[in-house]
Amino acid sequence: MQQSAAAFAKAGIASDNDIDVVTRYCMDAWSKNLPVEPLHRLAVEDSNEESQYPFTIERWNMMLASLVSPVMPPAPFAGSMMTPNAFYEKHEPIYDLARSFKCPILYNEDADVIGLGSINPVTATIFAQAAHAYISGTLKISPFITCVRIGYDAWKKLNEKHFER
Repeated sequence: MQQSAAAFAKAGIASDNDIDVVTRYCMDAWSKNLPVEPLHRLAVEDSNEESQYPFTIERWNMMLASLVSPVMPPAPFAGSMMTPNAFYEKHEPIYDLARSFKCPILYNEDADVIGLGSINPVTATIFAQAAHAYISGTLKISPFITCVRIGYDAWKKLNEKHFER
């Protein structure tokens, strides 16, 4: 959460008060094992009109993407990707983390090659690092992980497909 909060401040997309509110909300949700995505929560704090989320999140998504390296391209096709159920079942801790961050795996080739996506480039980066560490530590391989940015509507659809068991 600290990295997202710092990125929100650096990109100028949230006030200190908004960052504090979002941080408290996310930390509380995660402590209860509930999924939450900080950028989505910021959009909720910004407006109670869900119809505004796609536009707001896309603008913020692009601003945050300029702060991460390597460049994280958009993936407009992501909403049509299949759910990697076998991968999630085989790697339950990765599933749990993906669900917690609301950051779905978009494709995989065993655990060697993994693609993931998020509305928040910072969350995607953090999840990629955690997945890499888990796979490297448990399987003793170094996976190739790519991250892409996805739009709000695709993200929402993917989260419903992947995490509502």
